[in-house]
Amino acid sequence: MGIVERKERQKESLRQEILDASRDILLARGYAQLSMRGIAKRIEYSPTTIYLYFKNKDEILYHLCVEALERQFEVIRGAGGDEPSPLLRLRAALRAYIDFGLSEPDRYQITYMADISRYVSMASILEQGSFANKLREFMGHRVNDVLIESGCARDVESVFQVLWAHCHGIVSLLIGRPDFPWVERDKLIETSLDISLNGLVRQRTA
Repeated sequence: MGIVERKERQKESLRQEILDASRDILLARGYAQLSMRGIAKRIEYSPTTIYLYFKNKDEILYHLCVEALERQFEVIRGAGGDEPSPLLRLRAALRAYIDFGLSEPDRYQITYMADISRYVSMASILEQGSFANKLREFMGHRVNDVLIESGCARDVESVFQVLWAHCHGIVSLLIGRPDFPWVERDKLIETSLDISLNGLVRQRTA
């Protein structure tokens, strides 16, 4: 490995360390308690070093969301590609969404459950070519394939948003209320998907 490559790897490693420390502080203490000085103290660098990578804490929050969405997109994009029907491919993508949220609860909470609208605009998250936009388009294609196959007259965007809301409800409740006497987790998730998708397929003329 050359000197330039080594320096780039070190820079990327420190950048990731800043993001990881910021995520920990956000979840433990909230956005108001997040500061460049506090991040620097956590990773044992000077605040000046943090500013070499991010101009302020809003930019850090933006990149935490982008990082989570990139990871989520890769997981969902790889789900169900070999399934024999559009419905099963959509189901696999929805299950991957839920599994991602439960396996990466820290990233999920910051991106989908924290009140970040005052600090990160939805327009910037959904801009053309972003991972959020790619994820939305990917899920839209899978929903559309099911609607065409089933003859359902509902519009793609409405169906996508309802299915997203269902999946988010499952994830957020399991993360936020772990002490509730839930039925066995896999049964809960599969039953939720059954109810959501069965209703979709049966609505052929709505």
